[in-house]
Amino acid sequence: MNKLGADSLYITDLIEASVDGIFLLDDDCKVIAWNPKMVEITGLTSGQVIGKPIFSVSFQFGQKFFLDGLKQALNNSGIVLKNNFHFATDGSNNICQASLSPFNLPFGEGLGCMVILRKVSQKFATHSKMKHLIEESPIATAIYHKDGRPRYFNKAYGDLWGANSGMAIKAITNYNILEDDQLVDLGIMPFIQKGFSGQPCDIPIIAYNPYDTPSIKSLGINEKKFIKGHIFPVKNANEDLEEVILMLTDITFQRQADEILSETHLKFQMLTMGLPGVIYEYEEIGDNPHKFRYISQGCQEMFGFSPEEVMEDANKLEMCIHPDDLATFRNSTQSSEFEAKNWEWQGRIIVDGEEKWIEGKSSPAKLKDGTIVRYGLLLDITDKKEVEHQYKLTQERLTLALEGAELGLWEWKAKSGRTFLNKSWAAKLGYTKEEFDEAFKGWKSMIHPDDVDSVRAKMDDHIAGKSKVFESEYRIKKKCGEWFWVLDKGKVTERNKKGEVKKSAGTILDINDSKITQNIIEQNEQLFSQLFDNAPMGIVLLDDEHKVVQMNSGFQKMFGFGEEDIIGNQLNNIIVPEDKNKEAIDINIITAKGTVGVLESKRQHKDGSLIPVIIYGVPVSFNNKTIGIYGIYVDITDRVNVEHELQIRNNELDNFVYKVSHDLRAPLSSILGLVHLASHDQNEDDIRQYISIIEDRVKQLDSFINDVLSHSKNLKMDIAVNKIDFKKVIENCFEGLGYLRGASNIDKFITVSDHEFYSDEWRVNEIFRNLISNAIKYLNTEISNSFIKIDINIDAERAVIKIEDNGIGIDESALPKIFDMFFRATTSAEGSGIGLYIVKNAIEKLGGNVNIQSALDKGTTFTIILPNTKDKAAIKA
Repeated sequence: MNKLGADSLYITDLIEASVDGIFLLDDDCKVIAWNPKMVEITGLTSGQVIGKPIFSVSFQFGQKFFLDGLKQALNNSGIVLKNNFHFATDGSNNICQASLSPFNLPFGEGLGCMVILRKVSQKFATHSKMKHLIEESPIATAIYHKDGRPRYFNKAYGDLWGANSGMAIKAITNYNILEDDQLVDLGIMPFIQKGFSGQPCDIPIIAYNPYDTPSIKSLGINEKKFIKGHIFPVKNANEDLEEVILMLTDITFQRQADEILSETHLKFQMLTMGLPGVIYEYEEIGDNPHKFRYISQGCQEMFGFSPEEVMEDANKLEMCIHPDDLATFRNSTQSSEFEAKNWEWQGRIIVDGEEKWIEGKSSPAKLKDGTIVRYGLLLDITDKKEVEHQYKLTQERLTLALEGAELGLWEWKAKSGRTFLNKSWAAKLGYTKEEFDEAFKGWKSMIHPDDVDSVRAKMDDHIAGKSKVFESEYRIKKKCGEWFWVLDKGKVTERNKKGEVKKSAGTILDINDSKITQNIIEQNEQLFSQLFDNAPMGIVLLDDEHKVVQMNSGFQKMFGFGEEDIIGNQLNNIIVPEDKNKEAIDINIITAKGTVGVLESKRQHKDGSLIPVIIYGVPVSFNNKTIGIYGIYVDITDRVNVEHELQIRNNELDNFVYKVSHDLRAPLSSILGLVHLASHDQNEDDIRQYISIIEDRVKQLDSFINDVLSHSKNLKMDIAVNKIDFKKVIENCFEGLGYLRGASNIDKFITVSDHEFYSDEWRVNEIFRNLISNAIKYLNTEISNSFIKIDINIDAERAVIKIEDNGIGIDESALPKIFDMFFRATTSAEGSGIGLYIVKNAIEKLGGNVNIQSALDKGTTFTIILPNTKDKAAIKA
């Protein structure tokens, strides 16, 4: 049928009545007719497809082979497609062959296309000698045409990839294993090609994801699986390749377990080995000799006999059985035959001197004539037996490895509610394995009370699916009662249909020593943090760019800057005065080279004042590289002030020594001169006059020495607090100074308030003695009414003392120096020049202050304020 007429009614009747699926397309490939058989085949109604482009109706019509055929038909050339369509509807698989024919559209609108789908026998489409042997096999198995197209996938194969029957149909339709670029990229295409060239071959472990293969990407299976398998050819009697069988084992879980336990994949190696074998049909004929009705070519490789030889004499196979296993073989066959049940046997055979292990299985079937026929499979399990041996060795090695790594394996089963722990770790806890299995039923009692809630919460989160694995650090109790830290990791390995946990497994690791070390480190970090924060000096941490990353409160108190001013900035731009920039850069360079830098300098406070400091630059190193600097600032303001005060005192001492030596020499020189005059033979002066002058000089010298001693005593003597009787002190001073010239001619006006006062009696006496002495010495001889007024007001806090005279007074220019050591305000002064110095020092020792007002020829007034130190302890001078 190259062209169809335009009689649409005829076409409609033809389509509706056809036993084949037929649909029509216009020149835009849109569906214009869709018969009932198409509904049956595809499950799609005409309402769902009419008016739509055919390739949008089903992915089946978007395949390249169909689009190429459609293109040819619309170019006025019919075609029968070689590839089949597979439609899954209501659980059935419809396999169809398609033919495409052009026809003229009505009204001269161009060419359309008629597509006829004819159902192909499913049995014919998927026929394989191996199908009935593998369809219920737990091993994922696929059968391929010799050109690489899939022929059949068993249920286990679909389960491995999480595929349903519809997905299997898509894969059979679209996929070709020899055109899979992902297998090329994974490097195993040579193994696949070897199988398709007629040679059995092991498939090494690969990580395969169907989503990464374009031809089956539409299946939507986007999960990488680690798989390993075996590929072997199935040949006919002429040794021609008929089909290829691929067996796969999912070892994803094993690969994940390998991250924790090396070599554990060997536990499953027996499942990944190739299974070359013999398929047979065996007839049991009563008491007559039994015979093979069919046996595959594999018997040649397994037993060394051709199929023809074995079918002629079935006893040839029994001749190969190892003598030690012959009895078990005969017992098993006789028992299964007598009871008409399935037969299973494992044993050894000897072929050409080589020992092999084989496994046999068969199922009986009774024919209509009463004959019992067994359909069976013989597999070479030599490799499996070797794997079992290796597995045993691996288990032993694994046990040794776990013991060496101090790693425990546990498994919990919901049904029994029991936790199983490997023997070595049970012993580590002080239990036998049996004791632990029993003790851990009350697992909460074995976990430290402070850790139970945390462990339970993490476990609940994992069970609820909030975390991929359960992981917790907690303390567990040994049988002896001792607690120690462990790291527990595990996961749910099996759930029931309701999602409830059936089984979980994991590992447990002794982390007690590391946990103790961690706690010590945390304590040290805490101690360091407290030391850093609470240190009395200012400390900052600089990064490798000399920017501040951390500062303590001492730094803030010292310089007044907050974290917002300092963090992230360079100190050279904040606290370093302009004239100190070079020295700041130099110490940074020294410290960056790994040397501790020390510098005494000044740094600027936020208020602009300069603070004298000692700066220590301490490098922080890692792998012999300086990664930061600790800057430590020590405020030496007090030290600088003390040094300044010491310098003043040294200057005073130098001056003091000079003046003392001078004032001691002057009266001594005068006395020595008078002695020389008195001893002169021709001197006729009155010796008594010399003696009187000497007496005055001695008294002057004695007064000076007393002043010096008073000064020394004031500096060294501790303050002794006593009740002060000011009236008595004043009275004693006037009495003791009565020898001074003019002392008897001075009027005295003394007022003392009635309140108790406590202070150092000796120093108070010295203050009054010196001030009253000066008032007497420097009275104004030009007037006749010289006076001294003393007014003392006392309260609980202090005493305000005023001493006023109307003597010669002091020139205003001399007032600033009046309290300096050895300063004499007038040339007529007879004193030592240290009296007022002693007064000022004594007042300061007592915590008071003094003020002077004076006018030349009018007199002088001293105002003194002393604290009342009642009930206070003695103060050190």
